[in-house]
Amino acid sequence: MPPRNKPHNSGYSYKVKNFKGTGKRLLKQFKPLLPAFIFVAIILVCSSVLNALSPMFLRDIINGISSDVSHALQQGEKGTYIDIINQVISMQWGQLWRSFGVIMAFYATSALISWLAEWIVAKISADYAFNLRQQIKEKLDKLPLSFFDKHTVGELLSRGTNDVDTISRSLSMIINQTISGVALSIAVVVIMFVVSWQLSLVVLCTLPLSLTITILIAKHSQKQFVAYQNRLGAVESHAEEQYAGFTVIKLFNKEKDSLETFNKLSDQMKNADWKSRWLAFLIFPMIRFVNNLGYVAVCVVGAATQSAQQIGNIAAFFIYLNLFQQPFQQIGEIASTIQSVVASAERIFEVLDEKEEPKEDTNCIDSEDNIVGNINIEHVDFSYDPNKQLISNMNLKVNQGDSIAIVGPTGAGKTTIVNLLMRFYDVNAGRIMLDGYDIRHYSRKALRGAVGMVLQDTWLFEGTIKENIRYGRSDATDEEIIQAAKAAHAHHFIKTLPNNYDFVLNEDGTNISQGQRQLITIARAIVSQPKILILDEATSSVDTRTEMQIQDAMDKLMENKTSFIIAHRLSTIKNAKMIIVMNKGSIIESGNHEELLKKGGFYADLYNAQFSGNNPMAKEEIIEQTNS
Repeated sequence: MPPRNKPHNSGYSYKVKNFKGTGKRLLKQFKPLLPAFIFVAIILVCSSVLNALSPMFLRDIINGISSDVSHALQQGEKGTYIDIINQVISMQWGQLWRSFGVIMAFYATSALISWLAEWIVAKISADYAFNLRQQIKEKLDKLPLSFFDKHTVGELLSRGTNDVDTISRSLSMIINQTISGVALSIAVVVIMFVVSWQLSLVVLCTLPLSLTITILIAKHSQKQFVAYQNRLGAVESHAEEQYAGFTVIKLFNKEKDSLETFNKLSDQMKNADWKSRWLAFLIFPMIRFVNNLGYVAVCVVGAATQSAQQIGNIAAFFIYLNLFQQPFQQIGEIASTIQSVVASAERIFEVLDEKEEPKEDTNCIDSEDNIVGNINIEHVDFSYDPNKQLISNMNLKVNQGDSIAIVGPTGAGKTTIVNLLMRFYDVNAGRIMLDGYDIRHYSRKALRGAVGMVLQDTWLFEGTIKENIRYGRSDATDEEIIQAAKAAHAHHFIKTLPNNYDFVLNEDGTNISQGQRQLITIARAIVSQPKILILDEATSSVDTRTEMQIQDAMDKLMENKTSFIIAHRLSTIKNAKMIIVMNKGSIIESGNHEELLKKGGFYADLYNAQFSGNNPMAKEEIIEQTNS
């Protein structure tokens, strides 16, 4: 099995490769929701228009307060005349309350509409995130093992959680702020020119300066937002690996190295985070500076062009200036968010576009009922790396009920044979026949349903012991579970646990010993009632006495079943009908235990080395180095 890639290093960085293409694809996914988005756009436009109209009525309120009493009397205006320190002003209460009521109604309606738009988009975002996670989960279930050999668990978790959340949580902000901003800018410009074209030109003169500031800052903040998202994935990947191998880290006293690496990754994430936030927040004080310049200009030009009865126009333009600049303050944030969303979408689409396992034939054998276990490996070639051949022209015939032991040094290709038999990988050339049919003619469900596996690396999930054993066959009765546990010699220790078979295991079964976890996985294989049995160092984590007991149980389990046993301790495979010895991807010897010892070849050297301490592989490496 090829080595898995290491988690992303400190230099990990992700740059969008196809911004335009990914953006189009992302938009295409929302095409079925177009009617909902159109409705959201309409109500957001209405909200923006109401916000833009409100200052008009504020202008009327201010203009309705006049200090020119004689002018008011000449116009026949009815109102209240108030003396404020010998300054008499007229108050048109009817107009004031009407305008005030309209303003309140506009603001309340605008707020209600905006809330409705937020609610709709939030619901759409949540549904999209749910569906996207479903797509990722279904895709991962269809991907070959080679994909998982190339990607770390932390990286995949980051794509399935952080990247999906980035898209979901950013969608509302992008839609609402973009539509509202465009609608508000257009509405404000139109109304400003209706009120005063001179003051409108003053407000528009601030636009080039605001755009320049926003674009320059956004250009640099976008990079930091993307860098933060990527470094977050690197930190998660590192943390996942470190805590999964915490015991090994403790064993080799690598806590300091682990902490240094984590701090380095975390420091890079912190720097990208604060830089992105600082740059984004820098837009607001800069835009406020431009606004202040605009306020001064509006005051100066307003004083020169507006009469005393039009003082409300200047007050209204203060509000319009702020409303007009508001969307441009958000440009940098929206641009950075879009960049981050597209980067996340591209990382997700990379997973969704991965090549799946080859599809099964439409007329494939979809039942394991007739599988008996006759296996022929014919002229098989295979390699994980196209540039490095591993298995070349392998041939092997296994009859029903045969027990085949596979031995050899690390990297010889022992586990690779298991991967090929289970169709975790497909052969590059040749074929593997099962009961007269190419295994590619069986559905994966039927093929794998006929095989029981016990691996060196145990896998248990959080749940009761009973549930973990029943994982091998969902319809197994409690009695069958107990019998399987007894056959695996697990019953005794299970009875000593609180609640016995209902004892709840932690994630990965860390609240019981490694040997006990191994016994439970063996019981799980037994209860599955397999036609073919694969044991990959199945007794490596148990003591010698328990190993002998398990071996006895396995001998009974393997009766009339085709069995493949991968073992380094050669004493455990003496009773195998055939032992094949592999080295560098080829079968170099075969026969039973006695025959291979008599040959005095590679197997005999390996067997004797376990008792004498001689290492035939070390000798071979020395010879190869000398020849080279």
